[in-house]
Amino acid sequence: MRLRIDFLKKTERRYQGIVSTKVMVLGSISVLAGTTMLVLSLAMISKATQTANFKRAQREWDRLNPLATAVRQNGVAAEENLKTLARIDAWVKGGSVPMYTILKEVQREIPAMIQLNNLRAGILEGEEGEPSSYLLRLSGRALGELVAVEAKRKMTDNESVRAFCGNIRLVSSGREAGDVWTFALEGRRAEEGTP
Repeated sequence: MRLRIDFLKKTERRYQGIVSTKVMVLGSISVLAGTTMLVLSLAMISKATQTANFKRAQREWDRLNPLATAVRQNGVAAEENLKTLARIDAWVKGGSVPMYTILKEVQREIPAMIQLNNLRAGILEGEEGEPSSYLLRLSGRALGELVAVEAKRKMTDNESVRAFCGNIRLVSSGREAGDVWTFALEGRRAEEGTP
């Protein structure tokens, strides 16, 4: 049993105020808990927003990556085309003979006793570290052992052909049957300005 005795007079009592200490402590705890919950919910909303943005960006990347790859590849091809055009322009401005003239000169120097199977003339792209070069390659059959050698000599003596691909050399020669010989001729000259 407890007995409570109040020795203060009613006039001496102090006014405790509207809010007691207990209410203030509970209120502070409530405010702190509410603030913590608000911060946690804002963090969860922020994380959900970032995850959604990341997934959207990933879908956009997956959609655009093939297109970007194609554009990059086309850019590389366009750069190669521009280099080739610049090389051809430099060749023409440098006083080089047009390609059709070179082909006509080759045709004029080939004797009637030769049948060409393959003729290639153009710019040969070098591998990494190797220079590009102008190439003239032809192969076929000749009626007689020295006909291909004579054609090689005539093309080497032709100034337009020599200016394009340098000296022509006999790459291969062999008897096919009877008086028919197979041969391959090639001329190659490194592009100016390359090591």
